Amino acid sequence: MKQITQTIALIIITSLFYSCDKIDHPLQDGNIIVDDGDTNVVKRRILMEEFTGHFCSNCPQGAAEMQRLVGVYGDQIIPVSLHAGNITFNAPHTGSGSYETDFRTPAGNDYATTFQPFGLPSGMVSRLNGATAIPFAQWESEIISIKDTPPLAEITIETSYNTTTRKVTADIETEWLLDGGSDNYKLQVYIIEDHIIDWQLDGSTDVPDYDHRHVLRGAINTTWGEAISSTLPGSKDNKSYTYTLAGNWNEDNCEIVAFIYKEGPNYEVIQANIHHVKE
Repeated sequence: MKQITQTIALIIITSLFYSCDKIDHPLQDGNIIVDDGDTNVVKRRILMEEFTGHFCSNCPQGAAEMQRLVGVYGDQIIPVSLHAGNITFNAPHTGSGSYETDFRTPAGNDYATTFQPFGLPSGMVSRLNGATAIPFAQWESEIISIKDTPPLAEITIETSYNTTTRKVTADIETEWLLDGGSDNYKLQVYIIEDHIIDWQLDGSTDVPDYDHRHVLRGAINTTWGEAISSTLPGSKDNKSYTYTLAGNWNEDNCEIVAFIYKEGPNYEVIQANIHHVKE
């Protein structure tokens, strides 16, 4: 009986030992790296580019939907608001005492010309379907269609900021996790500003202290970015950019957005990331 008891104890101890054994090397399933704590997963982040305007009465509904989606899907969603497209909704009302801010940018205007949003508010979900801007009621279904897709690449952003010169330096590394295939890809870098308090038409109400979120302020590496030379698994590319913030931008609310997209006519964004200017 004593021997049987000792044998059972040994089996139990051995089982516990192996059940608690830590894996020294993470498992890699395609390009999704999973360790035993599931903290090393590379997700596909989704770039949301919303066409909006401060004199667009329905645009606050699009902005509210964007924030709802961020609340649901967290940092997998990277929102950008493009004040571009319909000039009636975006042109400043100079000398009127309201709606005088010009949120438009040369890059945003180029995107509106190229992608031709049907109206405002509308948005592109990682520029799917040939960069078609769709109504905000359809955004979530597009997100669901790609949110679990293993990403082809990863993007890492590091920033340093000089408060005296107001210059931010963004160091960006792209690393390919899977083969990019025969497509040509580009790296695009934006600077955006969050929480700009200014006028907005909401229905029939003029709101003087509206909170404008995730506003595109400029394209750091030109409107269409730069070509990525190698898309073979394991290949890396490091780039550094320096950009001077305008005097009326709040440096605490500015962020760098970087993304990789397929060269036109597809334009699909296959990975993105975001990083605060001051961090």
